[in-house]
Amino acid sequence: MKMNLLIFGSTGGTGRQLVEQALEQGHRVTAFARNPAKLDIKHTNLKVVEGDVMDFTSVDKALQGQDVVVCVLGAGKKITGTIRSEGTRQIIHAMEKAGIRRFICQSTLGAGDIALRAGVLTS
Repeated sequence: MKMNLLIFGSTGGTGRQLVEQALEQGHRVTAFARNPAKLDIKHTNLKVVEGDVMDFTSVDKALQGQDVVVCVLGAGKKITGTIRSEGTRQIIHAMEKAGIRRFICQSTLGAGDIALRAGVLTS
């Protein structure tokens, strides 16, 4: 079954792999990117949308016509900040509004020793 996939975090390492694999499987992919120039993949089934995950309007607009939302937001080497939590909150809120129920979210925050360095856990 071919679907319309919206991928948040599409310019990172994991996001780029997801975009490529989804396209190889014949899905129609919308890559949501703060900086679209970072995604140099060209494909007839790929649409790159510039936006800020912290801006509800741009998230809401990107969700139109999607079947599945994939969230692999990251912050590079920065382990503090709210881009993952608040960005994911914006995505979920917009999904509820649009009636989209399929959501895949992957995060490494809290995995391994990163949780210790972030102060999430103590040793």
